[in-house]
Amino acid sequence: MEYATIRVETSHRLVPSNLQNPHYRDEDIVAGLYATPTGRLSYKTLYLDSVELAERFVAHLHQAFQRRPYANEYSLKVEVITTTQKVTATKGRAKHSAAVIETLLGDAS
Repeated sequence: MEYATIRVETSHRLVPSNLQNPHYRDEDIVAGLYATPTGRLSYKTLYLDSVELAERFVAHLHQAFQRRPYANEYSLKVEVITTTQKVTATKGRAKHSAAVIETLLGDAS
């Protein structure tokens, strides 16, 4: 089962306090972050139906992130992942894709 996701990388010192890990140094790059369907940062995987949807959401995230502490120090990477966790990925793709579409439509209005 394939799904698209958006991985976020930023310095640990810029990560929201609820996501900080005492084992990281401030200058360490945190690479295991994902965007949530509403544009927040999380360690939970984002499951999306397509690369096209992921790319549209990346454009939205670039705008949303401009008002955040990590505005100038982050990178977003669209990845296509293959997993054997079919039930998790199927449920996640349906739920997350619908929520991302809703976020994007809310942007358009």
